[in-house]
Amino acid sequence: MGALKFFVGLNGIFYLLYGLYGAFVPTSIAFIMGWTPSLLGLHEVRAIWTALAAMGLVILWTLRHASDLVPVVKAIMLVTAAFFVGRVLGLTLDGAGPPLTYFEMGLEIVIVLWGLVILRRVRV
Repeated sequence: MGALKFFVGLNGIFYLLYGLYGAFVPTSIAFIMGWTPSLLGLHEVRAIWTALAAMGLVILWTLRHASDLVPVVKAIMLVTAAFFVGRVLGLTLDGAGPPLTYFEMGLEIVIVLWGLVILRRVRV
């Protein structure tokens, strides 16, 4: 159970902090992402990253209140895999990406594999 809690807690903290960062410093996030946003773009960044922060809060709330964390681990793996698939789609349709793209994809693979190892250990 310790590995489940650690995995869920780490992901919850990440999404909460990353989401808050993007919500309050959208130009910095836009720069990291290679965007030059308009005013509408800044609003969109704030909205999307606030949703990421909310996802982090949901993950942390579930960590504190749920007795079964397996569905949360599966949900985190699904969301992480969706980020990966989106990047693969971008590479396929738009061409080779900058180094950050490949770093993020590697991190996403590690998170999904880590989740699989944890789930296998709890025999789900």
